[in-house]
Amino acid sequence: MTDGFFELTEDSTPVDPKSLETLELKISQVLERVQMLQSEKQELQKQVADLHSRYDEAAQQVEQLTRECEVLRRNQRDVRQDEFIRSKITALLAKLDGA
Repeated sequence: MTDGFFELTEDSTPVDPKSLETLELKISQVLERVQMLQSEKQELQKQVADLHSRYDEAAQQVEQLTRECEVLRRNQRDVRQDEFIRSKITALLAKLDGA
């Protein structure tokens, strides 16, 4: 009736029940640790997904702000050019007043 795996042979010694209990305890501890690690893995995967989502949102904001800055730069007046134009107009007005 045995499959040969647990069959005792002439040179085999009986297994100590204490060592079986120790083995069973160690296996239980390993299984608990595996469950804990699986739980930690799930939590970390959730955190990674959240961070990816936050990164994508931040990247979109950066893109939008970059576009806004470019528009503002294009629309910004050049102070030096304004001063140059002002001085030319003042000079022309002075010529007109003198004439």
